[in-house]
Amino acid sequence: MALRSILAIYSGDAAGSGGLGLAVHMARKYDAFLTGIVWRGPSPLEQRFQRYMSKEIVDMLAARDAEVVSEVRDSFLARIEAENLQDRAKFIEIRDGGEFSMPACVRGYDIAVIGNRAAAVGREHFATRPDVIALRSGRPVVIAPPHLDLANIGTRALVAWDGKRSSARALGDALHILATKEHVTVLSVGTALPAVPGDDVVTLLGRHGISATQVVRPAGSGGIAQTILEACHEVGAGLLIMGAYEHSKFTEDLLGGVTREILDTATIPVLMSH
Repeated sequence: MALRSILAIYSGDAAGSGGLGLAVHMARKYDAFLTGIVWRGPSPLEQRFQRYMSKEIVDMLAARDAEVVSEVRDSFLARIEAENLQDRAKFIEIRDGGEFSMPACVRGYDIAVIGNRAAAVGREHFATRPDVIALRSGRPVVIAPPHLDLANIGTRALVAWDGKRSSARALGDALHILATKEHVTVLSVGTALPAVPGDDVVTLLGRHGISATQVVRPAGSGGIAQTILEACHEVGAGLLIMGAYEHSKFTEDLLGGVTREILDTATIPVLMSH
């Protein structure tokens, strides 16, 4: 899938700037249109105390949120102007409880890009969880670590492959990106490759003109997530491709899991699909 339309989910704070920087980089690299978006839900005060608030207080909170949205828009447009992308970028806003949710909005784009920690203290109601977008939108999401150094992305990528539906979806969603890489490592964590009929993933990538190598490793003492991230470092991968939530999100939120651990600890961009 060629990337022609990118959605940058942005809340304007420094921790989310890595996501915006990566989105701008991708818009240039793939000659894509870039849409910036900010989402806002009810503030923590509104959620807890709205029924006790006077109209004046509610209006004051709404005015403050409107100021934040204006700041986010100005920050996004300033970056777009600095990058000379005014002719192929725009900015939009959606609100919680409106006609569209963020996952529904993402479906109108080829891919979404977001910072891993996308809202500062006091702006929590402007935050969008990247794993929820990956789980519910049906589109791939690239999650950037805070303060991403684009120089470290490099020309290598790693695909975490377990042979299941989510990893297959992520691989398919990432083919256009992988085609720009010099080499791709396909990592399976376990004792042997998943047994499947027909051709393997390396053969598939090769038919797309993508140089790839299959690697199988046992899970280390740090678990599957740490094994994947260590392999990324060892092969010099600047991008990780993986499926999101092969097990239920509830189970991973409650007990922990690979998706949650990767999101919490990855220091390189991660493309997730479900």
